[in-house]
Amino acid sequence: MRMRTRVATATVATLLLIGPGLATQAGSQSTTTEPSSGPMAAPAPKPSMWAFPHRVTGDVVSVNERTQMLTVRTSKGNTVLLKADTETAPRLGTLKTGERVKVHYKNSQGEKVMTSITPA
Repeated sequence: MRMRTRVATATVATLLLIGPGLATQAGSQSTTTEPSSGPMAAPAPKPSMWAFPHRVTGDVVSVNERTQMLTVRTSKGNTVLLKADTETAPRLGTLKTGERVKVHYKNSQGEKVMTSITPA
């Protein structure tokens, strides 16, 4: 009997802890598609100074100013999806498909956040 009580208590405690997170995820999913002329996404916040810096050089595959995203293809054929921060977001409008760039970025909150973009 004690074992069942402990298992039931642990189950209830777990549900109470993860319940708000599940509700947030379910509430953020939309079943309708937004038109491409929808509102612009905000740039990513500046990454932590403790985040390890990375660098990638390649050709611009696509630029999406609405979502603040840039896709770069490296010489090895890998594609890297990067999110602009507040300092690099204005530079997105000047990039052209096929342009060779060097991008410095940091991993921040599950995204690769650009910290600088320069011609390569």
